[in-house]
Amino acid sequence: MRITLVHDHYNQDHLDQVVEEMKSLGAPIIKAVWLECNNTWVALEGCHRLRGAKILGLTPEIEEIPYDETTSVFDLGLDFEDDCRVCEIVDGHYRRTALEFA
Repeated sequence: MRITLVHDHYNQDHLDQVVEEMKSLGAPIIKAVWLECNNTWVALEGCHRLRGAKILGLTPEIEEIPYDETTSVFDLGLDFEDDCRVCEIVDGHYRRTALEFA
């Protein structure tokens, strides 16, 4: 399973903290959009959790969100500084890091 991250930047200290938490919490649940044409999930959240899952050899659970041109990240309750539409995140996925999971 391939999951494209919502952004490439991350904070190493925060990642270390997330990895420690995930050792007891297990695999994360991530909101993501399926792109059949690219055989990839595009994450709408959880870059540190996805990187942590990769480090720990865990496979994330996906909460599928449909590709939509009107739904915003605020509509989904996601933690973004600025509101944007789901389609805007998905459409730029090819420029970002993708992680492979078993």
